[in-house]
Amino acid sequence: MAAILFSKSSHDSAELSPAGVPDLGWRQDLRSPWVIGLAGLLVLQLLIALGLSLSAPSERAFAPQTPLIAFKPEQVKAIQIEGANGTEPVRLERRESTWIIGGLGDFPAASHRVDQLLNALADLKRPLPVANSAEARSRFKIADQDFKRRLTLIDKDGPLGTLILGETPSFKRLYGRPADDPAVYELPLAIADVSNRREDWVDKEQLRLDAEQIQDVSASDWRIAKEGSGWRLVDAAAGEQLDQEKVRELIQNLANLGYRDVLGTADDPSYNQSSPLLELKIQLNSGQTKVYRLSKMAEREEYVLKDSDRPYYFRLSKYDLGSLDGLDRSSLLVQTKPAKQEGPASGSSTPPAPAAE
Repeated sequence: MAAILFSKSSHDSAELSPAGVPDLGWRQDLRSPWVIGLAGLLVLQLLIALGLSLSAPSERAFAPQTPLIAFKPEQVKAIQIEGANGTEPVRLERRESTWIIGGLGDFPAASHRVDQLLNALADLKRPLPVANSAEARSRFKIADQDFKRRLTLIDKDGPLGTLILGETPSFKRLYGRPADDPAVYELPLAIADVSNRREDWVDKEQLRLDAEQIQDVSASDWRIAKEGSGWRLVDAAAGEQLDQEKVRELIQNLANLGYRDVLGTADDPSYNQSSPLLELKIQLNSGQTKVYRLSKMAEREEYVLKDSDRPYYFRLSKYDLGSLDGLDRSSLLVQTKPAKQEGPASGSSTPPAPAAE
């Protein structure tokens, strides 16, 4: 009886759809106020979540915009770069449109490299810090008294800002911070960009000459002069023939002479300039005459060159010497092979002549 009543009740409550399928009433339930309210609340939550995702901080939203050190490259009148352990700092000073190395008799610095450094520093933006603790500053070698490099920018009125640089986390990256900021940042710089070695900032082209301008080169016992497209040995002895290839190599070597460093303007007994290995006189077609005195440093496989036109002493390596190494009169000549001495024919049975009594 209960089963019959249940069946009848279910049949009465379920209406047939136009397709003949019983309608269980869920469409009517969806129209109820509480279902509509829940649906609206869900839509509101989705809209809020979408808005939060669009406004949430992301890597792009954190893109640095604040300069790490606020300055303009043209403001800077000097740059001082200190290394670790109290080594002597390098000081680069602006002279109108060029740069010189302080304390080196105003010797020119590689201005293009200094300008590249200033532009790179001016472009640095303040990223998210990777650490803030004193322990991290010590570990990354950017503490106030424990660092790899300390670079100070100076204008006409004094320091513009100081950047402390330390360990290298990856290629062309350094940990660093402004001196007045305790946070640790990872910066797009290489340690070579901020070298505290003077020789890395020296302009290495101060001895360059135009090879076409060289007309005459002489030493103590020989002299070569340009003649047409070639060269001739002045006062050549009988049988001496100039090796044109070797002479061209020498001229190119003199025109592109390189050096490692500049030792300053004061002579030193260790330079051995009073006992030179070679002294060359170079005549240019402008009428200018240059004299190079080359000597070997005491107890070192390095050389010192003094240019008569400049107050500086240049330090050269053996590699820089090129064809100047061992240069003398014979090294410029065509080397003739010694005549081959002919002995008695092989297998000859002719006995040697008897000794005279």
